[in-house]
Amino acid sequence: MNPSDYRRDYAAYSAAAERALFEHHAGLSPRLELRPVEERYADLWTREALEELRRRADETPGQFETERAGLRALAGAAALKFAERSAREVSEELGRCAESGGFEWNGARVAASEVPGLLAAERDAARRRELTRRRLDAVRACDDLRAARLEALNDAARALGFEGRRVLYEDFAGVSLESLAAGAEGFLRRTEAAYMSALAEWAARELGPGAGRAAEYADLPFFERAAGTEARLPARDFRGLYAETLAGLGVPFESRRGLRVDEARRAGKSADSACFAVEPPEDVRLSVGDGAGGLGFFQRSLAEGGRAQMFAWASRETSRRHPEFVYAPDRATEVGHGLLLAGLLREPAWFEARRGVRAAEASALARASALLDLYGARRECASVACALALERSAGGRSEQLAEEYAARFTEATGFRHEAATHLLDADEWFESATALRARLFAAGLREHLRGRHGRCWFESRRAGEELIDVWNTASRHRAEELSRLIWGGEPGFELLADASLAAVEGRDG
Repeated sequence: MNPSDYRRDYAAYSAAAERALFEHHAGLSPRLELRPVEERYADLWTREALEELRRRADETPGQFETERAGLRALAGAAALKFAERSAREVSEELGRCAESGGFEWNGARVAASEVPGLLAAERDAARRRELTRRRLDAVRACDDLRAARLEALNDAARALGFEGRRVLYEDFAGVSLESLAAGAEGFLRRTEAAYMSALAEWAARELGPGAGRAAEYADLPFFERAAGTEARLPARDFRGLYAETLAGLGVPFESRRGLRVDEARRAGKSADSACFAVEPPEDVRLSVGDGAGGLGFFQRSLAEGGRAQMFAWASRETSRRHPEFVYAPDRATEVGHGLLLAGLLREPAWFEARRGVRAAEASALARASALLDLYGARRECASVACALALERSAGGRSEQLAEEYAARFTEATGFRHEAATHLLDADEWFESATALRARLFAAGLREHLRGRHGRCWFESRRAGEELIDVWNTASRHRAEELSRLIWGGEPGFELLADASLAAVEGRDG
């Protein structure tokens, strides 16, 4: 195998897949057509190709660390794709089962995948609960296939010499999930009182008083949307707000770097915003979702906008020679860049400057955003623990495992979870760990920028120049490595907890 040839084909596959994903997400293609791309580049994901990449990495002298890191990243990507291809048959059957699991609602046929959007828009709590009950009745029929897919992925990981999915993830991410889970438990304890107090305020306002109206699983999409904030943050304002935010940092918006923003409204377009790295840095696409707006919409949109900046400013030379640092199997670094930008919604000073609102309203919006962020972090903490428990279990259908999932998620989020959703919410590839590591990195980077450029670092052109330098490296460095390079320390839960508590309690303005 010639690594240069492998990299060329890896880049071509990734670009073709990203283009297809963009066209489907943006409503330009009614169906997601990935099968032709997968088949064309199937030779990239064979066991023989993976073993050759490993051998090349082991034989590369230590002084060529960039090459060694690149080969390890390629091996990680190949291992993930090998596992997914091994589970393709059961995955396709699961997809067909999920698509057929619709039900009647308001006189129309509703697919199970459409329910979260309906729940987010439904203001009547009783209707949300009934809609969720019908959805759960429909999705339970596919649980055997969900369990079979998990087992197929584990079998594939073992066939590659790993003990299971956990060890495969730890190999390419370079972290210990047990250590991460231990730190997450401390974070949950430290932030519990403040989080539950803020959540109780939300529940009293949105659900009404009384024990019978406690927050439930059915309320989560409505909560995550932050209903009621759309008037202050309409979706049509996103482009301008994004451009103004970058301008404050001295970063060109749609520049020669190749960022294209698709904000057209069209039938079939997703309600959520998403970034697609088609051929960075020359072709990066940010699809602004077709949603109504609000804090939840802007959080996701700014996070995707942050990822888009990393791709758009990635080094042309790195992108050409090492596409594995652009299309990295470990996404914690790129997600961290996105969370840094989305975190501006927790800054009252940013709201005052960008939205022209009074201090009291800016503080209220920032605290509401902080509550959403803290919910996300606590949910990820619970998900890491549950993913590890699922990995250790003999099978996914254990009633005890389902009850432990419901108890852990209820305790962490304050929303009563149903045991029946434990396979629906299963974190197959430890994406919650990636998101949590990204949060730790973003918290450390924010503190570093504050220390060097002031509390309003988002108005500093020097901060923007520093960010461009970091974005230039794409995902060459794992989030933990990049932390050591930028500020000389490790990303930690203490800093994340301090920042989260200050923001949700309104002490950070």
